[in-house]
Formats: sequence, structure tokens, C-alpha cells
Amino acid sequence: MGLAGLVLIEDEESGRLLLPKQWGIDDVPVIVQDKKFTAAGEIDYQLDVMSAAVGWFGDTLLTNGALYPEHAAPRGWLRLRLLNGCNARSLNFATSDKRPLYVVASDGGLLAEPVKVDELPVLMGERFEVLVDTSDGKPFDLVTLPVSQMGMAIAPFDKPQPVLRVQPLVIPASGKLLDTLAALPALPSLTGLTQRQLQLSMDPMLDRMGMQALMEKYGDQAMAGMDHGMMGHGDMSDMGNMHHGDMSMNHGSGMEHGMSSGKGFDFHNANRINGKAFDMNEPMFAAARGQYERWVISGKGDMMLHPFHIHGTQFRILSENGKPPAAHRRGWKDTVRVEGDVSEVLVKFDHPAPKEFAYMAHCHLLEHEDTGMMLGFTV
Repeated sequence: MGLAGLVLIEDEESGRLLLPKQWGIDDVPVIVQDKKFTAAGEIDYQLDVMSAAVGWFGDTLLTNGALYPEHAAPRGWLRLRLLNGCNARSLNFATSDKRPLYVVASDGGLLAEPVKVDELPVLMGERFEVLVDTSDGKPFDLVTLPVSQMGMAIAPFDKPQPVLRVQPLVIPASGKLLDTLAALPALPSLTGLTQRQLQLSMDPMLDRMGMQALMEKYGDQAMAGMDHGMMGHGDMSDMGNMHHGDMSMNHGSGMEHGMSSGKGFDFHNANRINGKAFDMNEPMFAAARGQYERWVISGKGDMMLHPFHIHGTQFRILSENGKPPAAHRRGWKDTVRVEGDVSEVLVKFDHPAPKEFAYMAHCHLLEHEDTGMMLGFTV
């Protein structure tokens, strides 16, 4: 809930490039988290039906553990290593004065070439590296823009939020933006590959109860920015027939560990993959070491955002939520967006993972993962 950090892995290829690499000067970590605090300054965390459904989110944005910090950078190219460390909030990075960002790396390594973007959506747990030109000497903010995600446009996040103030100095920077970065291998033939189908789902009862709790607490703000025609949350019109007195809602007590309506509904196992909640003792399948596999991950029937994360590999995205991947998402990745549609990834596992040390694959919205949307597998 509080600790997040970056582990940087360099190799000879990355070391040879003339990208900015003066750590803390022109090469800066930007770890962004939203938090909610009690009056005593402690993190106010609850796992209840609302957070199990939509995720836990805060009202305060922290960058490297601080409120809206400022960074004085040499004038020239500045490298920002972005990490979305939020439990459930997706981010959408941009600059306050519309200067572009140049994406040079994703989760698992450098891209083939820089990709210029005006906005950079980053899912929970994703990492991207960007370069931004500060040679004009003018200060600006890195900001996160409002996103179309359930519950995530509640004030103050209905407006752009400052993440980091960048103040260029007079001294010049030495790093460069290169035309080419790293060689990415061509995708192999997909013919004859083992194909695995993973269906992500939420128990309809949790869906309804979570939406009810969200609406009761935040009202219309909860759906701000959402496309109501696309939501399809288990006939939300039915919510009008739910008896508030029967639900025994108590957000402060975590709804008595998920017991509601006297029927013993257990939200701790209400998010599932292929109809099953996570079982630490039962790997779902065994992948063959060193062999490519095509994983087809479906969120159809569930309009929630599921950033799907796979351990033990860096994969290539074949399709993302029913569409070809964006240019900056075609490199090495370990997290893919699944949101009401199907995503396909090409995976290969080069290291053994016996049952005692099984790999995991899971939704990276932490409360979905913690309430069952995870599987173990061996290699």
C-alpha cells in the first residue's frame, strides 16, 4: 500500500547509447501513487465490496512520496522513468504546456526507436521511459489528465493534476535523443503455437454491490467521464430494487468481511480467471520452457479495467483490447490492457518454475488480484 520502487537493469546495449544517464540529474525516477490519509496521517486503506469491485483509490497524488515536487534539470533532454504505483488508478501523462514526450522504453526494455506522443496512458504497475526537451529554458509541469475509468474522475481527478514541476537550469545537458535505440526481434510465425484462453470475470453480485456502494458514497461523480452506453455493469438498472436496509453496508468495517444480505457472500473470492479464484496450491497449467505460446486474455462481459500482468517473461503484444497495439506498446512488455474485449500476447518462459516456486499471472488492479483474479502456473 505504501512501498514502491524501481529496479533498473542495464546491459551493454543500453550502456552504449547516449541517452541521459546522470542519475537524479537528467535521468530521474517518477513514481506516482494516489493515497488517502486519516487525520493522523496514516494510510486509510480498506478492502471492502467497493474496493474489491473498482479498486482502492485516494484523493492525494504523491510523486516519489512527495506532494508536487520540483526538479531542477540541465537544459536539454531530460529522461523520466515513469512508474504507475497506484493500486487501481490508471494515469495519463502529458505536459502542462503541450510539449511532446518521446517514449524510448517500456516495461522490459528499450523500443526500436523513439515514439512521439502528446499523451501517455500508463496502467497500474506499468513502466515507461520518456525524454522531454527542456532546451527552451521554460518551466513546466508533468501532469496526469482525467481518465475514463470507474470512480477515477472523482474530484480532484476530474481535472489535470500536477505530478512534477520541471525547472530547467542554465547549464546544458549532455544526453541525446537518438533516432534508433535497440534491435527488436521480428515476431515468429504464430502457426502451430500452444494457445491458452484466459477469461477474466467478476461475480455479478460483487459487480452490483460494488457499484451500489460507489454510487452511495460519491453520487454522479463516480461515473464522471464514463461512456454509459459501454458500461454494461450487470444491469445497473436493477440496483434500484436493492434494499439498502438488507445490505448492512458499513464502509468503515469492511462490510463484516463481505457478509451481506445474510447469504454469506464472500467478496474475497469474487474475482476469477476461467471461473476460478486463485488457489496457491493449484497451478492452473504448465508452460513448456523455451517455447512460444499465444495467450488470449478476454474481459468480455466485464467492462472493468484489468491490466493483466505475467511473471517470468517479457512478452510482445499481438492485439490489445481488440486493436493493434500502439507504436510505443510494441516493445518488451509484461502488462497488457484488458477492458471489455480481448488482448493477445506472445509469451516465452526461459527459466524453470516448479510448483514450489510457481509463476503468477494476474490483474494488476491490486484489489482484483487480492480477491481472486490471479493464477499460478509452472514451467
